[in-house]
Amino acid sequence: MLPRNNQRPFILSALTLCMSGAAFAATSPTHASTSDEDTVIVTANRTESSLWDSPATIQVIDRQTLQNSTSVSIADDLQDIPGVEVTDNALAGRKQIRIRGEASSRVLILIDGQVVSYQRAGQNYGAGLLIDESALERIEVVKGPYSVLYGSQAIGGVVNFITKKGGDKPLGGSVKAVYNSATAGWEESAAAWGSIGNFDYRINGSYSDQGDRDTPDGRLPNTNFRNNGQGVWLGYNFDRHKIGLSLDRYKLSTQTWFDDPEGQFDDFSVKIPKLEREKIGLFYDYAADGDYLKNIHVDAYSQTIERKFENRVKTTQVIPSPMIKALTVSNQTNTNDKQYTQGVTLQSNFSLPANNELVIGTQYQHDKIKQDTDGSTRQTAATGFFDTQTRTLSYNEAEQSNTSLFAQNDWRFADDWTWTVGARQYWLSSKLKRNDTQTLQSSGSTWQSTGGNSVHDDELVTSTSLRYSGFKDLELRAAYAQGYVFPTLTQLFMQTSAGGSVTYGNPNLKAEHSNNYELGARYKGNMWLIDGAIYYSEAKDYIASLACSGQPVCSGNTTSSRGGYYYYDNIDRAKTWGMELTAEYNGWAVSPYLSGNLIRRQYEGNTLKTWDTGEPTLTGRVGLKHTWLMNAANLTSDVFIRAASSAKDNTGTTEINYPGWATLNLAFNTEFGPQDQYQVNLALNNLTDKRYRTAHESIPDAGFNAAVGFAWNF
Repeated sequence: MLPRNNQRPFILSALTLCMSGAAFAATSPTHASTSDEDTVIVTANRTESSLWDSPATIQVIDRQTLQNSTSVSIADDLQDIPGVEVTDNALAGRKQIRIRGEASSRVLILIDGQVVSYQRAGQNYGAGLLIDESALERIEVVKGPYSVLYGSQAIGGVVNFITKKGGDKPLGGSVKAVYNSATAGWEESAAAWGSIGNFDYRINGSYSDQGDRDTPDGRLPNTNFRNNGQGVWLGYNFDRHKIGLSLDRYKLSTQTWFDDPEGQFDDFSVKIPKLEREKIGLFYDYAADGDYLKNIHVDAYSQTIERKFENRVKTTQVIPSPMIKALTVSNQTNTNDKQYTQGVTLQSNFSLPANNELVIGTQYQHDKIKQDTDGSTRQTAATGFFDTQTRTLSYNEAEQSNTSLFAQNDWRFADDWTWTVGARQYWLSSKLKRNDTQTLQSSGSTWQSTGGNSVHDDELVTSTSLRYSGFKDLELRAAYAQGYVFPTLTQLFMQTSAGGSVTYGNPNLKAEHSNNYELGARYKGNMWLIDGAIYYSEAKDYIASLACSGQPVCSGNTTSSRGGYYYYDNIDRAKTWGMELTAEYNGWAVSPYLSGNLIRRQYEGNTLKTWDTGEPTLTGRVGLKHTWLMNAANLTSDVFIRAASSAKDNTGTTEINYPGWATLNLAFNTEFGPQDQYQVNLALNNLTDKRYRTAHESIPDAGFNAAVGFAWNF
């Protein structure tokens, strides 16, 4: 438990990625403050376009929505987007998101289009959303595979965090503070930005200190966490050139909440006292404005992710032996790992004859991991008959290089028809450079050193879509796209220890693949905003962990009552059917709205085939909002129900049932002052003090709580 002191790929010449669907024509899950034509996005086709013309299923969370937020985690700001779910892996301070049933390890995270890769990722988790919210201009969430435009890890979707870059006056900014009764915690942030002549800038910082979560059953121990972030943007514009420099850092400290009602463990603790991301990014744009060549974009970055991991487990087993009677096993693991990433992207935009808009480019990324682990196991008999201790020291180095060429083309071949086709060619190389292990026992020590293992892969992924806009206020879409996720260095080469068990990497792993289909429609008229999509996905070669039974990859170990040994393998596949819908009516003084996702997912493992995959069939939000425009202030109220149906998970060794739930919530946002520069936000969450836990979060949710935020915008 954290102390509470100091609180607080040249290939196809006419190409594009495309996924159809429906992007809710709103700037937040529940509020349409601008029209689709006014909302500018970049993630859908790597160039600026309006949300209405987007070839992707995309939703935008704008700065105003972020400013109104009183959430303790940025993941919670995304939870009402249809198809998006929050997951926590029992770490309250490192919430992540899933998209359309795909785990967070299959969701690509970008910051200004630059990848936040995490080669330490194992099964079903990634690095987390390591970004300071105070730096953001907006968040663009693309649902469905996006491996053509942005690279591996994008079977589920892409989340692009767009940071603020300059402003429309010399000095602007915001100061914000939020208190949340659910954690008895505070979050403070400040940001300033502006443009002076040809110079643009932004500077930002935040600090959050959250206590243990308050639930209907009391506060949960080991759910407190802290994080902080800082960032700088410097830009300069001259003639047709734009150059920019970004510096940002984000650090969190958290630990695992663990519930052991059956007393399986005498002691259990998992702490991440440090998870830190630091990045420097360079950007250059040249507006060529030629007959064909329109723009050239180059960006490069260097990023470091450093983690400290501490795990302690103690169990006692009854042994049918009069000499031993009971055996106590204590395991302790301390790991320090660091990932170094360098990346560069070169992209050109062309306007070609016959209404063709082409984007073509190349991307290179290199990841390197260094990891050292100190682990010990002690076995003690209750009778004192024996007492043995084994200590294992290991050091690993591995690296992965990823080179790709990509292209996308939009062809408006008729007045109301647009055909988009795209592809990306990958070349990947992964290598274990060094793997040293020393085992120390009372009988002596052993030393093992390996390295030089390498894995190579090349892959072509494609996509295509067709859009029709011949009906008034209506756009229709159909699309097909392939997804691709290459194994991480941990899954290929690393040996990881946690919770008293060991998981071995497997250099024979294949990449995960998916085929995805969508039909979508977007309507905007008669005071209605309606967006819907039907999607189907087939994914195969999922990487999962299996129990060892003497395989060479497991060093001959077998899982038993005295030790859990596992290894990664391609065994799982899934089929997913779903429908997303958002709707809002603005013809009355009170505006009703809803957003929701209907999903069915079939999982097929090595010995199992089931529809019970832990996905709630229905999730969503429905509510009423109203805005009063008064002389002294503007007040917006929003009363809503957030809910999910029950779910059952039969993919593991035991069946898990998740009850359905619904919470009643009320939110107020008010702006006042001569230029509406002051803001007060109040959220009353879970008004009925509902005892519940979502299907993909391990920690029970908070009971009734209030969060209040104060902001000064200048």
